[in-house]
Amino acid sequence: MLFFKRYPKEAKYSKGDFVNFRRRGELWFGWIYDAKRDKQSGAITYTIQIGGQCPSFVYEYKEEDIIGLKKD
Repeated sequence: MLFFKRYPKEAKYSKGDFVNFRRRGELWFGWIYDAKRDKQSGAITYTIQIGGQCPSFVYEYKEEDIIGLKKD
């Protein structure tokens, strides 16, 4: 039986949003790749893709730690 992951309806950011966030004392930006709800705390965490041609991912990044949408 297959289980499909559902994107949380309460998530502030949508899949593909371009966001700013702080990591290691610097300002970074990346795309929202996925979101999930933590079963214990109920908080929404995101997987953020950084980089383009050879991307890397930041896993389980908390919603309150994201600064906001990046404007071009």
